[in-house]
Amino acid sequence: MKIKNSLTTATLLFLFSLIFFSCKKSDRDKDTDLSAAENNSLVENIFTGVLKSVVEFTNTTWQIRSSSCATSSITPADTFTFPKTLTINFGTSNCLCSDGNQRRGIITATFTRKYGDSLTVINIALTNYFHNDNPVLVSGFTVTNMGHNKYGNLKYLLNVQSASINTTSGSISWNCNQNAEWISGESTVSNPFDDVYSITGNSTGRGIDANTFTSTINSPLIIALNCAYIENGSLTLSPTNLSNRIVNFGNGNCSNQATISINGTPYNFTQ
Repeated sequence: MKIKNSLTTATLLFLFSLIFFSCKKSDRDKDTDLSAAENNSLVENIFTGVLKSVVEFTNTTWQIRSSSCATSSITPADTFTFPKTLTINFGTSNCLCSDGNQRRGIITATFTRKYGDSLTVINIALTNYFHNDNPVLVSGFTVTNMGHNKYGNLKYLLNVQSASINTTSGSISWNCNQNAEWISGESTVSNPFDDVYSITGNSTGRGIDANTFTSTINSPLIIALNCAYIENGSLTLSPTNLSNRIVNFGNGNCSNQATISINGTPYNFTQ
């Protein structure tokens, strides 16, 4: 009798496990959610956009720039006193910027040395800042110049802490530790619009659906100062309790279209 009962219990456990794992597999097979990729791409574009704005309004020779709808100032105004603070004011109405994004509010960047000098640390703060009508808050954003690499390119360490972006659909939180390599345009200091950066590293976040995710860049994300979007590169996105996604950002053209592969099935989405 005990043997029979044991067999019955084992059989029931086996059937329960089979049903449970079959359902879990079915749920993953039906996984088509794109929100984590869309959320992560939005925030990547926002914070590389802040970096692009800082680069646009100054350069390695500390030459200030202006635009049709933003004003900027540097204090102290000389070329040798540090720390130095760059203030970029986009105003209270949307300002169409050179990369095609709308911004309003203030970016304040405090430099310990010139942007192109090794070990320069830039602390960036945002005040009433909006990116394409999305309000952006961040507790810490630092950019550290790590000097030239073996290819002769300047590298920067990017660290974003406790960022929060409010969209019409909900709130996104985000943190990152990434590297930006200045791969084109360093020699043409009078023209920032030919500058191109290569981004590598990792990020973590929580999307508008409250699901958390991590991302790891597989091939560098290519960011150009004259484009509103990530032009190239790929990353692996890992939302909690969902399958990994492979996100691809095009072939080098300035386009808002990207693709995401979930369990081998490709989907298109807009950055």
